Amino acid sequence: MEHGSQSGKQNAEPAGKYTMTPAELLDSWLEIDPDPATRRAIEAERHRSEWVQAQFGSVLRFGTAGMRAPAGPGPARMNRVMVRIAARAVGAELIAAGFGSRGAVVGFDARPGSADMAFDAARLLAAMGIPTAIIDGPAPTPLLARQLLARSAGAGLMVTASHNPRDDNGLKVYWADGTQIRPPLDRRIEARMDLSSLPTGRELAARHDVESLDVRSVIAEYVGAAVRRPVFGADGQPVDPNDVPPIVYTALCGVGSQTLSHAFATAGLPPPIYVAHQRHPDGTFPGLPFPNPEEPGTLGDAMALAEDHDVNLVLANDPDADRLAVAVPDRDGAWHRLNGDELGVLLCDWLIGLHDDGRAAQPLVSASSVVSGRMVEALCAARGVAHHRTLTGFKWIMEPRLAHPGARWVFGYEEALGYSVTDAVLDKDGISAAVEFARLAGALAARGIGPLERLDELAAEVGLHVTGAASVRANTAVIAAAMASLRADPPRTIAEYPVTKITDWLGPDAPHLADLVELELAPTSAGSPDYDPETQVRICIRPSGTEPKAKIYLEAVSPNPDDVRAERRRLQALLDAIAGAVSVWFEPA
Repeated sequence: MEHGSQSGKQNAEPAGKYTMTPAELLDSWLEIDPDPATRRAIEAERHRSEWVQAQFGSVLRFGTAGMRAPAGPGPARMNRVMVRIAARAVGAELIAAGFGSRGAVVGFDARPGSADMAFDAARLLAAMGIPTAIIDGPAPTPLLARQLLARSAGAGLMVTASHNPRDDNGLKVYWADGTQIRPPLDRRIEARMDLSSLPTGRELAARHDVESLDVRSVIAEYVGAAVRRPVFGADGQPVDPNDVPPIVYTALCGVGSQTLSHAFATAGLPPPIYVAHQRHPDGTFPGLPFPNPEEPGTLGDAMALAEDHDVNLVLANDPDADRLAVAVPDRDGAWHRLNGDELGVLLCDWLIGLHDDGRAAQPLVSASSVVSGRMVEALCAARGVAHHRTLTGFKWIMEPRLAHPGARWVFGYEEALGYSVTDAVLDKDGISAAVEFARLAGALAARGIGPLERLDELAAEVGLHVTGAASVRANTAVIAAAMASLRADPPRTIAEYPVTKITDWLGPDAPHLADLVELELAPTSAGSPDYDPETQVRICIRPSGTEPKAKIYLEAVSPNPDDVRAERRRLQALLDAIAGAVSVWFEPA
């Protein structure tokens, strides 16, 4: 498939290329909008010029993982009309590329309005002569990505806002190679999103013209392809650990529980203990501070349930089940939520071991995003696995898998809790990752250690890598101004630490084009009494591709720590100081 640059922006594009004014577009929109709620909102707010400009003065674009925005009327928000416009553009590009006969498959999550948007998209594609199927109930995103491969379809559309705020919705688009669309394909689809002729209900096929896929059959096909079954040795005993520790699991009111239950059973794992009030899909996410397992407090109910049952392992999927979060007790008994890099290193270590199976020599390949920690890269180098650093987003992380068809795919990850443990799905997949982490936990328990102790062992092997992340919610204009200032007048020091190197990923020497600035620091000056020339510090800064916030990624590396635990505390304090100094750059003046 095609490659190109990454915009790094999720904000909408000004609608200046269209001939209608925002007020004229509002009138046209109101005539054809099929949703009574958004029509009422337009009627109630149309007299407010600032509201009209915000809703109708710009058009959503594809960001890191599709389109996402608050639900509401107009082309700058997610709604049924906007999904019809996008689906029509996808269909036109599919036909132009010669993939129309391969068909399309559509899925949706449990957020309010997702099903209506998905059926609109499916019926519009069918009316264009594209054979289209739709999963008939809310389903995890990995199931849609798997169906695309299983059916050799030309495109896949998934209506989901993943882990975004509860009032958001979104649309992910996959292409014939099985991955999410990348530039320049996404820009071509955007160019076909015609607002001058809004799609009406007359342009939709009848529902019976869309093939209905039973969600239970879709789950079964996914589990059969993506989940490893137990392996038994010559003595009839399982090679994989089947005595895994008890697990508490939460779907965070998303769509993961049913699929995870089937996946665990197929893998020969005992069922987890479910957080009952978060087990079933509810797109309003009642009782959750935020539907994102990365956010503080989100796993509180799961941790409390684990304490009630004396369980030391919590697994969580985000609402569309393409991410995995893990929490374990630390050495003092407090809960430690593994960050994305810690979890990535543990899974990579485990999966490399699985691929060391005595089969004929075949190259092994893995990948991670540039903003993720580099401990996985060091681990792969030590184990003889080719590793690729990519732009942010799984549409890029899976690219090395496509580029090396003769190699065996080991692992891909991004620090935002996205993991690929199988190439049966060419996207991040929180369900199959949960299965493998459960097995990993069992293997560690058989040795009498836990995940944190294994991280210390790996640090002694390949160096201690301590990572952290911070995000600052801000107006997109504030973020853009701060990024421009960073490029025009880069800092000489950060929190009193000298900046030794700056890489602008929009510059001519960047490996790829992306709205990203990477800085390297000397942790102390040469004249300092605690001067340490071995410690390496790296910072990556970029606008979020899915939400209005700036994201800051930090990593400190100590190649040969004498005392891993003490050094971990020192590096964490160093990163905390640097994160605080960088975050203020994005505060409004």
